[in-house]
Amino acid sequence: MTKVANNSEAGATDSPADDVKPATVSRRKVLAGGASAAFVGLAGSMGARAQYSGIMEEGLGVPFRLPMGALNYLDRNQYIHNMEIISYTEGGPISSGEPLMTMWARGSRRMIASEQGWLDVSDPRKPEIIDLGMRMRGTVSFQESTGKWIFMRTHGEPLTGAEPGYPYGHWHEEVYRKSVSYTGLRGVSTYDVTRPDKPQLLGEFSTGKTGSGTHHNFYDGGRYAYLDAGWSSQFRMENAQRGHGNGLMIVDMSDPANIKEVARYHVPGQLLGEEEDYKKYWFAGDHASWTSSHGAPSVPVRVEEGGKLGYGGFGHFGMITFDLSDIRNPKPLSQLSWDYESIGGIPYHTVYPVVDGDGKFTNILVGVPETIEPDCREPFKAVQVIDVRDPRNPEIIGLFRRPQPPEDAPYNDFCLSRGRFGTHNSQSFIAPGASKPHIIATTHFNAGVRITDISDPRNPKEVAWFLPPRAGEIEDYHSWRRGDAETVFIEWDRNLIWFGTHSGNYCLSCPALGEPVLSPRKVERWTVPHGNRGWDA
Repeated sequence: MTKVANNSEAGATDSPADDVKPATVSRRKVLAGGASAAFVGLAGSMGARAQYSGIMEEGLGVPFRLPMGALNYLDRNQYIHNMEIISYTEGGPISSGEPLMTMWARGSRRMIASEQGWLDVSDPRKPEIIDLGMRMRGTVSFQESTGKWIFMRTHGEPLTGAEPGYPYGHWHEEVYRKSVSYTGLRGVSTYDVTRPDKPQLLGEFSTGKTGSGTHHNFYDGGRYAYLDAGWSSQFRMENAQRGHGNGLMIVDMSDPANIKEVARYHVPGQLLGEEEDYKKYWFAGDHASWTSSHGAPSVPVRVEEGGKLGYGGFGHFGMITFDLSDIRNPKPLSQLSWDYESIGGIPYHTVYPVVDGDGKFTNILVGVPETIEPDCREPFKAVQVIDVRDPRNPEIIGLFRRPQPPEDAPYNDFCLSRGRFGTHNSQSFIAPGASKPHIIATTHFNAGVRITDISDPRNPKEVAWFLPPRAGEIEDYHSWRRGDAETVFIEWDRNLIWFGTHSGNYCLSCPALGEPVLSPRKVERWTVPHGNRGWDA
């Protein structure tokens, strides 16, 4: 079996059976009556088979029960340690970490993409929302070859997350059908945002007529973009959050109005029909694990400029190190998984390459997982520090500690404070100024934004954190299930931290960064040499 599903300059195509979702006992029996219906149906038939089939043949995995000590209200208190609030702006959260480049700049004007349009952060004391009536969910980068700022927006099927009445997400037939009935673009659209207040649509690129579309892409303004893409509904997915999984699609962005496909890759076993490959994995059939790419490969050095490696988060398939020396035939060099991996969540959501003050890749990665289920109804996953000096044998050398609640909080563990507990995003890879390679900012849903020092990568130390007052109403599940902390962006040249929540965006300072600069400032450089190169020509 080939590992590259298709290499083509043509647009994405689908297989003949693309719209088929496999019929399973769990979908047909659990969808209406919950787990008990499946158990009743199976109880009489298993009998003597139980010794070899087990007592819960159909998986079902998470969600676990709500902890006994969980709060029956949302904590409206604010908690802060070793940080200061400079400003707060109501509105949708900024985009950052997902993807890893989201800032636009001209002169001393700076803006970060957000759920509403732009957040103008030129004056950190008076940030301003520029509402475009469009979610700016996607990459923002300057394309030197065309002399334009390009916004590459993601498009895809709606999520199918678990919710009251549908605890197994897409494993309920009605939830799955609602998601796949999506009729919009599955893929990416490109905009010229050189004039940020008047985005001009350049073109649309479909990754496939069916499938999930795209989610967490990597495009730094160079020739190639790396898409976290599902090009057909033949991608299997165990986790409740999505109806289909994703693989890697590489596209040529030389003409952002006419994107061309270059290559595809999926892990053998990801597609329906690849059963023998899939059954080699311990999580096969558990209805809980993330059997999909989530973050397209982070590529520290552009391929067209001599780079050869990319590092992608493929959920429970691990962190995959790609050999990109032949861009039309991406090959996995290694597939890293933690020895103590567990079901549920996304073990590898974002892979952040750590660069030094000169923009040189340090061969250290930070592997950020994502929690999916609220209220700790799945196992906790730790952030990993990964040494990739030998790309064929990456090594996990450090783990971030589990965040602890403030002493005066009304709960003893974040599992009890309601909503998701665990990481979501890191700071962006391309940002203004010289990176401080020992500082890592991560958001933790109900545990706020947290700053970790990895000067000793084998012993990461948390040095600061901020928990905003909890938003939402406890009677409205969807208002609090995610927690509050979504995104974080660091301006290294002004020592500022921008923290995005569902209620609004905070500007923070922290002694670990240095004295904050609270006035507009022109960007003199970006964290990597190729980052937005030529932006001020």
